[in-house]
Amino acid sequence: MNNVKPKIVVTFTKAFNENQKEIDEINANEAFIDIIEYRADLIEGDVTTYINDIKALKAQFPNIKIMFTYRTQGEGGKGNNDTKPYFDLCMKMIDSKLIDILDIELMIYADLMDQLLKHSRENGVEILLSHHDVLFTPRIKDMMAIYDKMRKLGADYCKLAVMPLDGRDVVNLLSAVYETKQKCDLNIVGIAMGELGKITRLAGGVFGSYLTYAHLGTQAAPGQLHVTDLKTHLELFNIK
Repeated sequence: MNNVKPKIVVTFTKAFNENQKEIDEINANEAFIDIIEYRADLIEGDVTTYINDIKALKAQFPNIKIMFTYRTQGEGGKGNNDTKPYFDLCMKMIDSKLIDILDIELMIYADLMDQLLKHSRENGVEILLSHHDVLFTPRIKDMMAIYDKMRKLGADYCKLAVMPLDGRDVVNLLSAVYETKQKCDLNIVGIAMGELGKITRLAGGVFGSYLTYAHLGTQAAPGQLHVTDLKTHLELFNIK
């Protein structure tokens, strides 16, 4: 059966000590939040800031997994680190022993990817490989090839986010998720961004998409819904 119950990821976008509103919203919705995504590229500071913030999040929400994400500008984020600083930051976050999941952008150089994957596995950190096409939606066969590359690298989660230009692009993204799930039992994640793609955040689980992202105080990606709205709408699809 392809239908899955999607895990809800909420995106944390400000430093812990500046973010009481988002912390209050996590408290209010904790029962149905599975993962907190710490978006380091949206938070002013350095690795010490990130580590202190995540320590505070883990202390307050010990039952919620923490995902560390530094989204670069080329993939739709605000991060201006190039390849080596990006790699060094990810390695330091693994070494911190604080994170449960590390988002690694698929386009990093192969030798650095190999080191990150090896170090993550050695330290019990789950791997989410991600790729974002922020201008268009690739062909179905190209999206399936991206998922296949992630699978061969041994990802725990394979995430593809695309920008749809019309309804057909949205259908193609969901088809790529569905067809990939028919061939493997991995945690496949497919998101079409923007207003056109909102349905993928709500009904993606019907096609096999394992994670759906929501925002708290500030929308972190185009088309994201607030976590309380997302939970309500998921119930329409009997995905509870």
